[in-house]
Amino acid sequence: MERNEIERRDDIRRRESNRAMMAYPDGGSAAGLAWKIVGGTAVALVAAAVLFSLPDIKRYIKISTM
Repeated sequence: MERNEIERRDDIRRRESNRAMMAYPDGGSAAGLAWKIVGGTAVALVAAAVLFSLPDIKRYIKISTM
């Protein structure tokens, strides 16, 4: 009985240490980091597209208010 309890505790410690190795210091994971990178890139592209098309938007507003 005692040996099984010791083995269980060792298994629990081993699992916890594996989780600690897989997680990043801020508590995130590699998948979370990848989504942050993809999301940040998408936001940057949308912002660049709006800035690039800003003169066309201004021209459209000016024409539509005539």
